[in-house]
Amino acid sequence: MRLLQEAPSRDILAGKPRSLFSPSRNTIAVKVLFKPARSFRTSLMGLLVALFVWSGAVQAASFYPVRPDDPRAVDFTKPAFGAHGDGIGDDSDALQRAIDQVQETTGAGVLLIPEGRYRLGKTVHVWQGIRLLGYGATRPVFVLGPHTPGFQEGAGRYMVHFADNRPDAGQPIVDASEFTFFSGMSNIDFDLREGNPAAVAIRFHVAQHSELTHMNFRVGTARAAVEDIGNQASDIHVDGGEYGIITKRTAPVWQFLLMDSTFTNQRAAAIHTQEAGFTVIRVSFSNMPVALQIAPGQVEQLYGRDLWMHNIRDAAFVAGNARNAHSAVTLVNTTCSDVPRFFAGENPLAAPARHYVVDRFTQGLMIGADGRENGIATRHRARALAKAGQPIPTDIPATPAMDRWANVRTLGAKGDGQTDDTDALVAAIAKQDVLFFPSGTYRVSRPLVLKPETVLIGLNPATTQISLLDSSPAFGGEGDPVGIIVAPKGGRNIVRALTVTTGTFNPRAAGVVWMAGKDSLLDDISFPGQRFFGSGFRGFGPPRRPSSSTAAPVVRPRFEFSPSAADLLVTNGGGGIFRNNWPHGINARIGLRVENTDTPGKIYQMSVEHHFRVESEFHKVRNWEMYAFQTEEENPAGANAYAIDIEDSKDLLFANTYMYRVSRNVLPKTYAILVRRSNGIEFDNMKVFSQTRLAFDNAVYNEANGAFVRSHFFTRFAVNAGARERRDQPAPASVFGGTLQLLKSGFSNASGMTVDDHGTVFFTDAAKGKIYRWNAAKRDAEVLAEIKGQPQVLGFVAPSTLLAIANERAVHRLSSTTPGPAEAVAETAEALPQTTLLLPVGIHNQMSVMQDMMERRGYVYRPRSNTAIVHPVANEHRGYFYAPDSRTAIMAGGTWRPLLQSSQLAPFVPATSNYLTSEDDGRTYRVTLGADGKLGSTVFNERGGSSVVTDTAGNVYIAESQVWIYDRNGKPLGVLEVPERPGSLAFGGPDRRTLYIGARTSLYAIRTRAAGR
Repeated sequence: MRLLQEAPSRDILAGKPRSLFSPSRNTIAVKVLFKPARSFRTSLMGLLVALFVWSGAVQAASFYPVRPDDPRAVDFTKPAFGAHGDGIGDDSDALQRAIDQVQETTGAGVLLIPEGRYRLGKTVHVWQGIRLLGYGATRPVFVLGPHTPGFQEGAGRYMVHFADNRPDAGQPIVDASEFTFFSGMSNIDFDLREGNPAAVAIRFHVAQHSELTHMNFRVGTARAAVEDIGNQASDIHVDGGEYGIITKRTAPVWQFLLMDSTFTNQRAAAIHTQEAGFTVIRVSFSNMPVALQIAPGQVEQLYGRDLWMHNIRDAAFVAGNARNAHSAVTLVNTTCSDVPRFFAGENPLAAPARHYVVDRFTQGLMIGADGRENGIATRHRARALAKAGQPIPTDIPATPAMDRWANVRTLGAKGDGQTDDTDALVAAIAKQDVLFFPSGTYRVSRPLVLKPETVLIGLNPATTQISLLDSSPAFGGEGDPVGIIVAPKGGRNIVRALTVTTGTFNPRAAGVVWMAGKDSLLDDISFPGQRFFGSGFRGFGPPRRPSSSTAAPVVRPRFEFSPSAADLLVTNGGGGIFRNNWPHGINARIGLRVENTDTPGKIYQMSVEHHFRVESEFHKVRNWEMYAFQTEEENPAGANAYAIDIEDSKDLLFANTYMYRVSRNVLPKTYAILVRRSNGIEFDNMKVFSQTRLAFDNAVYNEANGAFVRSHFFTRFAVNAGARERRDQPAPASVFGGTLQLLKSGFSNASGMTVDDHGTVFFTDAAKGKIYRWNAAKRDAEVLAEIKGQPQVLGFVAPSTLLAIANERAVHRLSSTTPGPAEAVAETAEALPQTTLLLPVGIHNQMSVMQDMMERRGYVYRPRSNTAIVHPVANEHRGYFYAPDSRTAIMAGGTWRPLLQSSQLAPFVPATSNYLTSEDDGRTYRVTLGADGKLGSTVFNERGGSSVVTDTAGNVYIAESQVWIYDRNGKPLGVLEVPERPGSLAFGGPDRRTLYIGARTSLYAIRTRAAGR
């Protein structure tokens, strides 16, 4: 939330100008009138806050009090679209026409909404990359009238639905997805009137550079303000509703950031969430049963800081599945008044006093200094307060009032994508402190060096860019990086809502070189690298029009890879606030580099992606905090990269950090984060994941003591100088009768194991396209076959056949006894009587994906997406791939998930049971095939992995970060530590008492006391 300077509302009761919807300022305004001494008065205070906020006499200040002067923006006026704006006439069709016009003219773009009350009688869809911005002396309001037809029952009853690209005529509308960038809404309020219990103001399942800002939601008796959120929201204020926000995973499966906002008078909970990476900074909650609620039985990576809670009747926080390591909860500095229970769940936490502060609450997997798991625990530190605490004010610098904005077009810049605007922009910076950039492409050939007070403002980075001309001499040759935009040392600069591109043949170019001080702000900036194409290709591309359009196609410019220095370089004492920025230029040698600074810095949500060597570096840095920091590695852009490099640094916090590798990666990568010569590096809530079985093998490696964190999900790990050196631990003697032996190395990824009736072990190396047989007598891995593709997993069918599932949605057969070619297996449409199914029991995907396969549920996905569902498919086809002369088959069809990322198969006939482990769920199940072809399941253990085997003593072995062993009742028996991440297990040898372990580049084995089953 920005501290507004323009057109402030006046607190008529206190006689002072105030931004009434700032959490801290609401409290101040009411405190003048009420000095509560008893409990009922404190409760009354919260109620009066809500009534005062929503009274007609006083409204929140408009962030855009006048129309932004952007000629390319579409203006939603009555003459242009027939809008009523009176709260009576239905404006939904007119608003949809205006949104469609933005899409038809600029693709991504800006729709300006003048002040007024716009009644929406049905759902309005906002296409990707379009931002709706309200303007006027008061904010415009979208109104849902009393008892509006269609909003009384059912799911998906949205006033505004942020969708993906606009579909062709007659095609279904696709929900926003991991490819939906730059969408947003700002300075628009919502008013949901009585009689609409199913209504939700906004569906917002979007990706990067999307935002909801400066908005008030009067939800009343409706369901919620926002459902299925994405990216970030700030300065939003929700009154009423069953929930304020209700959500599941975001579309790109990474974090959501909520800042500087308030919730009051919800009937169930302010926030109801699961797996959204929910990050909550400076948010206030009052007058409700529950503030933060994880869905029952579900997990979440929830991080909150500087929260304020008042009159929370049941509990401040309600856990979901706290026993699963995928759930990580950290709440820091939560101030409470009249909150009788802070935590509801196992071992609930009662309030220590009427007024108190919880300095720190953590729940989840703790990691010791040596990198080993210390178990799941709930820890808290609280203290009583003598009186009620106050909300924490925002640290986001105030945006200058609009009457100070100087339009760069009126100062001589063209923004036409052809003219070199360098001279005009340099002159504008010299003359004016606050520069507004209307939509356009501003080409430059020299650095734009800002003054200490310079502010640069755009409206949408999808349509406003500063683009470096190719082969600019100022950025050529060798030497230190040269910034296209340079913020001076100690500056109080603000740069917002722009894209900065580095062009080609500019080897020293850095998008931004930032040396500004602690009161500066870099917000909503995109760094796509060499070119920027508008909306469509990774968010960039020409406007997408219906296929019936007669417009000539727009040809994408020739792309020639040319390295540049960096996307974003913070150096020489630079610091301040960095929010909602996206360094994703694949040609940059580094995405983000922070160096040589002890000026405090905070990163609020940053996605650093697709760089070839390392995504981000922190070298000689002190006093920085990173919230909702996310990295992503593509193939080839980033396939061999790691996420974060930390060197000679101190006092860094990484909170709710996500590190992701896309499904196209075929080779493992050992470490996500490398730490050298550093102290006080704290990691709160970590998630390392992929849609393939090849996420980073280790989350963190501390070079100083050799500690590596193999766990992919955890709540707390700290790197401190002087930590004890990590030492090897022996195998549990009760389970193993020997020591771990390295058999063979040199594989790209040894996985997909199976064993024949003689105990011979077979495995795959997918990236090399090879299938191996381990020859114990010769102690060698023999190549049985090579295929054109990536063999993922094997199944043995007696007497001598191997079936191999390949990533190319194919099944191959080969002899288990004689090396030779593998042959493709033809599909049989219907199952033969008495068929034995080889089903995956070591799966990467969630158990629900396995159930979809078995129950013939399918989905049509958005092109290039495997998460954005266009529509479901009932009774989807399944085919059968039989081993020769047998009744044993692999069943497949549709997407072929979860087969393509599985690591182990097991035979099933009706009524047979096996263990099944899921890496995504973090759970191991006991599953039984029913006569109806469905899998019944019960949870065996809250630890999942990629492979599971059992022995005759009933012990269960799970390959995850290490090999974890449990007895038949789920009691832990110990852990077998393996030098590399284990991915596949099989019991082999003539007596089946050798446990073979496929562990990335090597094959290992160890003798066990009981034989395998």
